[in-house]
Amino acid sequence: MAAVEVRDLYWRYRGSREPALRGVTLDVREGEFLAITGPSGSGKTTLLMALTGIIPQRLPGEFSGRVRVLGRDASRTDVYDISREVGIVFEDPEIQFVMSTVEDEIVLGLEPLGLDESELRERLYWALNLVGLDETFLSRSPNQLSGGEKQRVAIASAIARKPKLLLLDEPTSDLDPVGKEEVVSAIRRLRDEFKATVVMVEHEPELIEEFADRLVVIDNGRVVLEGTPSEVYELGVRAKEHAAYPPDYFELAKQLRVSPPTLDQLLKVAREGMLNVQPLCDSVSPLGLERGVVASLRSVWFSYTRGKDVLRGVDLDLRAGELVALMGPNGSGKTTLSKVIAGLLKPSRGSVLIDGVEVSRYTRLELSSKVAYVYQNPQHQLFNQTVWEEVAFSWKIRGVPEEEYAEKVREALELFNLEGLEDEHPFFLSKGEKRRLAIASVYTLGPKILIVDEPTTGQDRRLSEHLMSIFKSLAKMGKTVLVVTHNVSLAFKYADRLVVMASGRIIADGHPRVVLSDDDVVREAHLKQPVEVLVCREAGVTPTRGYRHQRP
Repeated sequence: MAAVEVRDLYWRYRGSREPALRGVTLDVREGEFLAITGPSGSGKTTLLMALTGIIPQRLPGEFSGRVRVLGRDASRTDVYDISREVGIVFEDPEIQFVMSTVEDEIVLGLEPLGLDESELRERLYWALNLVGLDETFLSRSPNQLSGGEKQRVAIASAIARKPKLLLLDEPTSDLDPVGKEEVVSAIRRLRDEFKATVVMVEHEPELIEEFADRLVVIDNGRVVLEGTPSEVYELGVRAKEHAAYPPDYFELAKQLRVSPPTLDQLLKVAREGMLNVQPLCDSVSPLGLERGVVASLRSVWFSYTRGKDVLRGVDLDLRAGELVALMGPNGSGKTTLSKVIAGLLKPSRGSVLIDGVEVSRYTRLELSSKVAYVYQNPQHQLFNQTVWEEVAFSWKIRGVPEEEYAEKVREALELFNLEGLEDEHPFFLSKGEKRRLAIASVYTLGPKILIVDEPTTGQDRRLSEHLMSIFKSLAKMGKTVLVVTHNVSLAFKYADRLVVMASGRIIADGHPRVVLSDDDVVREAHLKQPVEVLVCREAGVTPTRGYRHQRP
């Protein structure tokens, strides 16, 4: 029996020129774990909102087709009634929070179920435990948590009600690599124990292949491919054309002609010495120190509340022409450190120098021309009425005539794949498009240092690679780019240097291949080793050079 039936679904948001969905037809079986992937802005989030009745009931636009969820017409059944059996975790968890504490946030969703006090408390603790949070989080404000912790709370709020249908919009995008697997594994446990149906929008192929029963690919508002994850990935170029990229090991196995293309088989062949891994495992030369230092931190401490230090004696130099990836577990201090460098937070003690000058001596306008910061949540810095106005805003407030900056705005829009959206309101953009818009709005000024917090969240693999290649090009032009990311694969492929944090300290700093070959660092920072590192290790080749700094 189908838990979800969608027939010829069409939707266009009011004020948008193009439809978001163009005749989607889809069935989801009861108890199925379905993954949905596809390019950023292809209509995935819109489809989930149609399954909750939010579209067309709560958002204005043009609707046609049929959507039945758990036997009900989702376009006519009141959203509140649907929510009693359907849980949803939105792409941006912050938009779900309305209460002042984590406990109240989770309990709010349980109150309509009419549970007695003991069962309500049992559900509360069960949901927290399932997503890897402990009771100390109950009294904390959701808005003061890290991005990954917010996602865990949003998921806990949804699963506490033990819904028959759980809809997840990139539920692990802000989690560290180990956290991603823990949370999706918990979601699968919910499916297995309570026979729930799960529909998850996701870009990461490793998660899709490990957990999903079936994969649907949506592009330009239409279902273009579907099958088991392996069946879709086996389509190769055709799947990639629709941003359905296979796991890294799948690609490497094909490249090395390993069949069947599984990780276990790839590692077995490497272990038996049957692969020429030398081009893959070339030794790493030490990172050069000859480039000029543009940002210098010495013994930097920071705390939001007395007695709880978020940064604990951080020393760090950023040099011209470097693309630096900053990684570590959720809550390790990455975003805080980035904001301290950008002058958005003042350290409790210690010094921060930009171009040899204490950061506090710059005016806000002077500093923004030297250091640009892009927030983890792009909506925190988007406030204009059109995409064009957003990118042009930094020039306008400096009193520059439009004829002098118009070409720079067009260049930024093209570079970040936003051309054609100039007149769109940022509200109607996907999260991935909003993130690119936020980057474009600060890039256009040409700052010396660009700090981007989780730029690939909400982006498909193609656009993620595109963004990282842009950052790499900027570094080659002499810019300093600091990227906060949980994406080990992209950091390994593009970064010149990897800085790893844990518990408010830098525990490793050096070449990505060397850092990610260190088991202790990987374990402490909740990272996952890239398949290239695993293959080289099985073949007996492990790099030992390239550190600039390691844990004390």
